[in-house]
Amino acid sequence: MTDGKRKNKLKESAGAVVCRQIIRIFLIFWSVLVAFPIVWVLYTSLKTNKEFFASPWSLPGVPQWKNYAEAWNMAKFGSYFLNSIVTVVITLAITLIIVAANAYVIAKYKNRFIAGLEKFYMVAMMVPAVLMIVPLYYFADSLRMTDSLVWLSLIYAIQGMPFYVFMMAGFVRGIHNALLEAATIDGATQFQIFFRIILPLSKPTLFMVMLLNIMGTWNEYITALTFIRDESKYTIAIGLSYLTNSGVYDVNYGRTFAGLAIALIPILIVYGIFQKQIQQGMSSSDGVKG
Repeated sequence: MTDGKRKNKLKESAGAVVCRQIIRIFLIFWSVLVAFPIVWVLYTSLKTNKEFFASPWSLPGVPQWKNYAEAWNMAKFGSYFLNSIVTVVITLAITLIIVAANAYVIAKYKNRFIAGLEKFYMVAMMVPAVLMIVPLYYFADSLRMTDSLVWLSLIYAIQGMPFYVFMMAGFVRGIHNALLEAATIDGATQFQIFFRIILPLSKPTLFMVMLLNIMGTWNEYITALTFIRDESKYTIAIGLSYLTNSGVYDVNYGRTFAGLAIALIPILIVYGIFQKQIQQGMSSSDGVKG
């Protein structure tokens, strides 16, 4: 290698190192920027009103753990939390079953009806969910299905289905047809192929669908506010808004931030537990190709 080529290679290596350092510094700065509001909410939830007004950004003197007890009991956050858990579980069950089956059919079967179904999902993804709230509300109200967590869960599943089907169908298409043909030759039924081949190979994408569905359902506010009028059936998003805007509770900022922390902590726990699966789902290829 000549001296000129060696120098050029060293310059390129030095430039790559500098570029990586700049990217690393930017990512660290971005992480701090994202994490600080979460940390601020957590330690502010342990303050008294006097401490909050004296210095909103300082740490609490004596942690006020009673703020969480008051938010859970006096502000009825325990009931709101349970309602959200029920809604998430029902929505997730409906979503995973229907999305996985639809994605398999769209990815591996070809006829006019299935092609039309795929186009319908693609068009449905472009329709803002908020535009469907009013007709859905009148339909549900005519059938007396408002103030129902089951009906609310069904709406959530319908709203997210087009995107989830589109995302999962792309992965299922990558599963080599030779695997399915071999299973068929061995005598496997379509249900056996679906449950024993498609679902196990689609675990990364299923985890992504599951996590996106959990976080979307847990944080959703507009649809829940529209369909739920009975306070005993409020989800945690509505309860948090009620706690913030109520003339009874909005004076106590420690309790308000405690309610916000209660709503926030489950999402952080879910993300922390399934962080590896999230990364695998985001970086997975388009399936299993031969």
